[in-house]
Amino acid sequence: MDNDSVLNSIKAAFNLGVWMRQHEPGMNASDAGRSLGETIRLNLRQPEEGQFERDVIDANVAYLTDIALLGYLMSGVCSYDHEIKEKIPHLIEKRLISESYIDAPSDYEGKVSDTEDGNYFVRPKAVGMN
Repeated sequence: MDNDSVLNSIKAAFNLGVWMRQHEPGMNASDAGRSLGETIRLNLRQPEEGQFERDVIDANVAYLTDIALLGYLMSGVCSYDHEIKEKIPHLIEKRLISESYIDAPSDYEGKVSDTEDGNYFVRPKAVGMN
């Protein structure tokens, strides 16, 4: 999986949360979280049957829902700042990558699945199905 696909998924989830705040401003956080999760699950490009275990798909939905809910909550409690909006997905991506490797995690750029540069110690939270 390329970082670009991870970053695009993170941006899409965050922006979905911001969009929901704009279109459903009176919704409470619990209802927003449920609605965002359902939307993400429906829009997640489904892999071939059996390509990924159900728990991997569920973990992706849960992770992206958390990011979408962050966008929903942030857009409700702070004013809009384009630089912050662009920076947050990059910070989320950086943490995701740093948690996926055991050696020098902050140095990773490029392909997340390129094991020549590092070894996974956990299953990545987002896989190449988005």
